[in-house]
Amino acid sequence: MNRMSSLTLTLYALGAVLICLAAGMVLAQVKPYSAAMPSMDHQLILDWLLTAFSGEPAAAVLGVWFLALCASVGLLVLNLCACTLTKLLPRLRNGARTHSWLLLLAHVLMILILLGHLSQMTLGFKQEGIKLLPGQSKELPGGISLTVDVVDFEDDPGLLNLTYRQARRAHTASAFNRQKNLARISLSPREGPDMAGELRILEPFLADGLRITLSDFFRDDSGAKPRVGAVITVVHNPLANLFFAAYLAWITVYLILAFQAFIPNGSSITNVYESLSATWRKLSASKAPGLARCSELPENEEHKI
Repeated sequence: MNRMSSLTLTLYALGAVLICLAAGMVLAQVKPYSAAMPSMDHQLILDWLLTAFSGEPAAAVLGVWFLALCASVGLLVLNLCACTLTKLLPRLRNGARTHSWLLLLAHVLMILILLGHLSQMTLGFKQEGIKLLPGQSKELPGGISLTVDVVDFEDDPGLLNLTYRQARRAHTASAFNRQKNLARISLSPREGPDMAGELRILEPFLADGLRITLSDFFRDDSGAKPRVGAVITVVHNPLANLFFAAYLAWITVYLILAFQAFIPNGSSITNVYESLSATWRKLSASKAPGLARCSELPENEEHKI
């Protein structure tokens, strides 16, 4: 157990994660792996893995790469668990201070976050890149029908014909109005009332455990008149709220630990404020020594001056 909680194993696990991430960056730039990689985002990772090794060789290579990445992260999780059990919990039995409690909480929350990532890859369902024109529908798992009723695109539709890199440069705040460009959708579940909402970029619609996101617009020139449709992502994860709550709590704990790192041992917030005030007074005195001397004199002496 001591070896599992060692700092050496932590460094090895982090190094393995970094190597796998670097390898993923290389694969994303090299064909045919770059062409096969987007399919990983269009569905749950578990569903993709079940078919990766029976498809094209590029998908099999990506499957091996992703399993290596998961093994590296799994080793890091085991290291975190062992460190929590063998090093942090004994501190609490010895009457540890608040800092030890915060360290323990940070480790536990990080473990929950990593498990939350695992749940996002294996639980619920995910469908990405759903292209729908106004009036078209998509049948989702669970008997839910998703319909795009209206697509309002107020900007130049020529922006939708640009390549990915060109669009990143062209989609500025002046050229792309995020508030006016939207899609109105409706959900028709098998049981229960229908629901309707609006989708904007970076403003998902939450309903009945679903997270529906407008990821992009597209232009359809197949008809007599060009039309604009919506590219939608639908995700359902029963643990999504707990996952985001753990993320928020971990960020809060990390900020508290970072703040404590700049406070001398045994200092309180009041002492820190007094120390900063004294430093400010010294700086003010060095910049305006005459004024500082006047402020230090008694009131009757100031009138004499």
